[in-house]
Amino acid sequence: MWRGLWTLAAQAARGPRRLCTRRSSGPPAPGSGATIFALSSGQGRCGIAVIRTSGSASGHALRILTAPRDLPPARHASVRLLRDPRSGEPLDRALVLWFPGPQSFTGEDCVEFHVHGGPAVVSGVLQALGSVPGLRPAEAGAGRGSAQGRT
Repeated sequence: MWRGLWTLAAQAARGPRRLCTRRSSGPPAPGSGATIFALSSGQGRCGIAVIRTSGSASGHALRILTAPRDLPPARHASVRLLRDPRSGEPLDRALVLWFPGPQSFTGEDCVEFHVHGGPAVVSGVLQALGSVPGLRPAEAGAGRGSAQGRT
């Protein structure tokens, strides 16, 4: 009984679902919403850090950081060498996951970079993502609205 009640309460709290459209994984179109990126795992000591991107330029960012590789199969983990797009310097060997929208947790194209958790690696990958046109750092709470369909 309680399980059913909590399920109904959770569905009511989420509100009505919105239909999402498929977004391309190429370079962002002028005037389109910016793709956001952020460290998803907690800051501090960790073995693996997770960095996520969400938005129409996610696939483009993944291609730039793993050039000249194609996108990995959807929803399958793949090991890739990440490189700084400006210098070509290797940043890390990372596990990457590609989630094309609308079958992703935000309804948009998403990429997860599972990198080594050292501060130099995490900082390097975040700076590399910041140099990709169409990407910007996420603001506090930006992912929560997307995940609940309120963007």
